[in-house]
Amino acid sequence: MLDDVDVVARQDAEHEAEDAPGRGAGAGLGRGGSDSAGGAAEFDLVGGASATAGVRWAPAFFAEVAAGSPGDGHAHFEPLGSVGAIGSRNTDHENLDHTVFLIAGGLRYGREDGLFVSAQIAAISTRTDALSGRFEFMTSLGWRDGRWMVMLRHVSDAHILGGGPNLGETMLLAGVRI
Repeated sequence: MLDDVDVVARQDAEHEAEDAPGRGAGAGLGRGGSDSAGGAAEFDLVGGASATAGVRWAPAFFAEVAAGSPGDGHAHFEPLGSVGAIGSRNTDHENLDHTVFLIAGGLRYGREDGLFVSAQIAAISTRTDALSGRFEFMTSLGWRDGRWMVMLRHVSDAHILGGGPNLGETMLLAGVRI
């Protein structure tokens, strides 16, 4: 009987430790010194500026979700999904005056020191001179530390998927994991 009580008390203590702040399924979503919970989704909000040929700037914003790293100290591939928008520009001689909405899916390769690269295929809402195909390649190179991140992102069809001139969009983005 006492052995059964000890087992129940030990199980209760383990459950309390899992539910404590900084422990359990929702803990450790960040990088850089914190322990990651395997399989927990990571949600990122990033924003910044996008430039196309001739350095015409526009705002850009993205929300992203990725599978969490198992936190085992190794680099990993993670599935990645993104939705976002690149703002319009007022120009007299190029078709850049439309806000473009994107939805993308692909992979992110992240190291435990925070460095990451990602590659995605993006479907776009509107064709412009910067993004002329319905589908575009979206690549990123960045660094994360805990909840914060910064990245350089490029969107273009590489003149493979499009149907016209494709100037591409290059963005400098900063964001936070929520």
